[in-house]
Amino acid sequence: MRFFHVIAAFCALAAGPVRAEGPAFDCSKAESSAEEAVCASDDLTALDRELARLYGLAVNGPNMSEDRLKELRAYQRGWVKGRDECWKANQLETCIADEYALRIHDLRQGYADARAEEGASLGPFPYACEGLDALVSVAFVNTGPSRAVLKWRENALVLTQAESGSGARYEAGDAEFWTKGDEAMFTAPDGGSYSCAKDDMG
Repeated sequence: MRFFHVIAAFCALAAGPVRAEGPAFDCSKAESSAEEAVCASDDLTALDRELARLYGLAVNGPNMSEDRLKELRAYQRGWVKGRDECWKANQLETCIADEYALRIHDLRQGYADARAEEGASLGPFPYACEGLDALVSVAFVNTGPSRAVLKWRENALVLTQAESGSGARYEAGDAEFWTKGDEAMFTAPDGGSYSCAKDDMG
């Protein structure tokens, strides 16, 4: 139960009972519109539980040092503040879900111990795309509506799975990432289209 208490502290919540089907904090003490939205949504609740799981693995993992723990805690506090800023967004729940998905990507990328156990998220995997001068880091979050989180250079996208005849297709606006085995087609928000392959050497 230790990591639940740690997460609750970073959410500025008092330690309290955690329902197995609820998020990793006490909904009776929700202090922001973002926390209230998490408590009201099965999708956001599942994202919160997955993030708490990864955070706990990182905090309690054998590779965690005192300096890295301080850094992780600082980043987590900053992330909570950023998530809570979603009240300004036109679509509150979408903003919150995107914040969770991006943070899940970063925890999995930055901390080997967060990848030590199987769960609802995978990756990130590096993809090399023809014509794109940077690897695309892709994590998959399968908590509810499956999402693909793409990061390259200073760019970040959260795409939601959509219907497809074969493979797995993720989209958001004009952007699309369509995977078939180790290959993928990526349509960037600027309209650029790229043929990609998972890069085992990434």
